[in-house]
Amino acid sequence: FELPPRHSDSRKAFAYLTGRGIDDHVLTAFANQGMIYESAKYHNVVFVGFDPSGTPRHANKRGTLEGSTYKGNAVGSIPEYSFHWHGTDESLFAFEAPIDLLSFITLSPENWKEHSYCAACSVSDRVVFQMLKDNPNIKNVILCYDNDQPGMEATNRICEKLHAQGVDASVMVPINKDWNEDLLQSLMAEEEKMSLAM
Repeated sequence: FELPPRHSDSRKAFAYLTGRGIDDHVLTAFANQGMIYESAKYHNVVFVGFDPSGTPRHANKRGTLEGSTYKGNAVGSIPEYSFHWHGTDESLFAFEAPIDLLSFITLSPENWKEHSYCAACSVSDRVVFQMLKDNPNIKNVILCYDNDQPGMEATNRICEKLHAQGVDASVMVPINKDWNEDLLQSLMAEEEKMSLAM
């Protein structure tokens, strides 16, 4: 496994993510940990997952160029260590995609660094169980997968596995298909409110 080579700055990647409504402070917190950067060749956003020793083990890439729908994991990525954040409290919030994870934090920023988060970069559950293994403090898992058939099927499957292992699991479903759509809708509603107030 090798991380895609870095660009000298991450301006395009950051512009793309803030354009998706994600808060600057949230992006900076992850970027400062080396978890978000821009790739040199294609200007993709790269979301990095590390193992407990701090070695990069997973990279999810997202195209930033206008009209691009490219997304995928770097060759050799280990699903157990996909994009995640270790908090200190008992809660783990699990998502399908890094952008949904970041969107959810933007929507619910209060004390966010205390919680743990992970993005499977798929509908897999491997990162969820790895997070439980690496963080014995986690007592409850909140599944926040997409509001579509694959997301709901994954949620039901993972809930059953967690309950079978005696782990408290609950579900939060986005209003729209995913948490980024919810974030963009809430920002549009805010803008409308402000323009009406003027």
